Amino acid sequence: MDRLTSMTVFARVATTRSFSAAARELGISQATASKHVQVLESWLGTRLLHRTTRQVGLTVAGHDFYSQATRILEDMEAARQAGQTAATLRGNLRIAIPVGFGASRLAALVLDFMNEHTELSVSITVCDRPVDLIEEGFDLSIRVWPRPPDDQGMVIQPMLTLRYAVCAAPGYLRAHGAPQVPADLSRMPCLTDDHYFGTVWPFTGPDGETEILVKSRLKADNPMLRRVAALAGAGILLIPEILVEDDLAEGRLIRLLPNFALRTQRLDAVALAHRAAAPKVRQFIAFLAARLRD
Repeated sequence: MDRLTSMTVFARVATTRSFSAAARELGISQATASKHVQVLESWLGTRLLHRTTRQVGLTVAGHDFYSQATRILEDMEAARQAGQTAATLRGNLRIAIPVGFGASRLAALVLDFMNEHTELSVSITVCDRPVDLIEEGFDLSIRVWPRPPDDQGMVIQPMLTLRYAVCAAPGYLRAHGAPQVPADLSRMPCLTDDHYFGTVWPFTGPDGETEILVKSRLKADNPMLRRVAALAGAGILLIPEILVEDDLAEGRLIRLLPNFALRTQRLDAVALAHRAAAPKVRQFIAFLAARLRD
């Protein structure tokens, strides 16, 4: 059997965690997919996959070989497309995007990219947890960072600087009043999460930096859920400005503590170094960076 074909089959099995799913995607039988992996394992002299009746997982050797195999396959595809003036993007792009931006800004941009590249399919996982790009088979993830990460073997492309707003609904402010200084927040119901600022909100004001332990009335890791709660008057919200721009402009939410700044965070595109060179990944990152700067 052609080893490159066997690598392709192995990579799809490792990504989908299923021989049957990989076989369907590649248009071959499950028995043929299994044979390709067996041939690779015989050639390498080691087992690449743990097989059970319920799932397929990578062994330690399989994890290492998967990284190498995908690099070889993507280098070949990049070389094939390099000589084409206007390469057509094909295949599937697997991305992980954070919950708040997935529900608002990024989803629309992904659709725009798909409209420009009609032969490309996209698989999106919306989550705020850190994803394992190798183990979970993602081409790239969009992450929110409080500070620059030091990931080894990663290409990290800054997308956007996130600025945060403290805000509340007019009804809430009529009932509870508005905080005049950050310390007032410790006595007022707030809407918090576990991921970024949690219940400790850092401010910089005329007297320098201060951290306030706020009173959490509702804790939810989904920022759009917290936004809905804030609109209903449930508490004071700390959220990226980009997610509530329209609410602030139209008066559904009122900005609070305008003389105090909050720590910024970064929205980055993150890909394994060998995958970042693949045309579909490289072009998507460039597209996203350009559109988010507009």
